[in-house]
This record gives sequence, C-alpha cells and structure tokens, in this order.
Amino acid sequence: MNIALFEKLVDGQLQKISERPWDEKLIQALNVANFVLIGGKEYEMIEGRLNLDLNVFELLLVTVSSGGGGNRQ
Repeated sequence: MNIALFEKLVDGQLQKISERPWDEKLIQALNVANFVLIGGKEYEMIEGRLNLDLNVFELLLVTVSSGGGGNRQ
C-alpha cells in the first residue's frame, strides 16, 4: 500500500511531502508511533485517512517545534 504524507502548514494549507510504498511492518508501526522523521525534519502524526479510491493511506503531519509539541494552529 502507498502512504501519502501531507504537512499541515500554519495557514491551514496542505503540502504533500511524499508518497511511498510501505510494507505491512511499517503500517503496523503506525499503531505505536506518534512522530516520524523525514529528511531530518520531525513531524507529529495527527490524523490518518484511508483513500479507497486511490488505494492510498494519507497521513496528516505537523512540524514539531524545538520546544516540543506540534504547531496545530
């Protein structure tokens, strides 16, 4: 299955970071992980949506600030 990663920007816009195939083990890790590192940048996973029309699992991410927590504005 493909996973599409979207960053929610401060102004509410969505920016697609990447789309990549994930195997079953990585998908199972979504049950216990709250944060991901992509290109050296840390994101908090805040929502997931299964898009059956495109056979893609879409993850909504926010950037983690250096002080901790996401920028959910």
